Amino acid sequence: MRNEVDPIMLVRPEQCCCGVTVWLTGSPDAGTSPLAHAVAERLRGAGRRVAVLEAVDVRQTGLTAEVLARNGVIVLVSSTAAPYTDSGEVVRERHGRSGMHFLHVHMTTSTANSDQSEVNGFPCAPDLVIRPSAPTTSQPASLLLELLAEKRFVVGAA
Repeated sequence: MRNEVDPIMLVRPEQCCCGVTVWLTGSPDAGTSPLAHAVAERLRGAGRRVAVLEAVDVRQTGLTAEVLARNGVIVLVSSTAAPYTDSGEVVRERHGRSGMHFLHVHMTTSTANSDQSEVNGFPCAPDLVIRPSAPTTSQPASLLLELLAEKRFVVGAA
């Protein structure tokens, strides 16, 4: 663990200091949980408030994430939602109704089909699709951090 602050994570006035829920979907072997923890570590290292949740009960986890996001926390949810449920979309809609920010990030595997996001409870396209790469979390973490920077939840070059 390094002691220096990652420049992509610096808090600046043009940054949104509001919370956001980032819902990571994918098959159990896609690596959503390691990605969530890797991104959380980098964000915490930069002084951000972060929570990592595992979506066992999707609706309850969604409610917990919404409450945390409402209080300025960046919430990273690792989910392998049950096939063909609409629970992910219900969580997204609830966030929208309460004015909370919500991002859906889908991780594919080399064996997953291209329409896997619907299998994970979201009928609409994800905000980011992370395709298989090296067996480390550094590239996917950078992609997710770039999305957060693009959406102004953190500051950095996208």
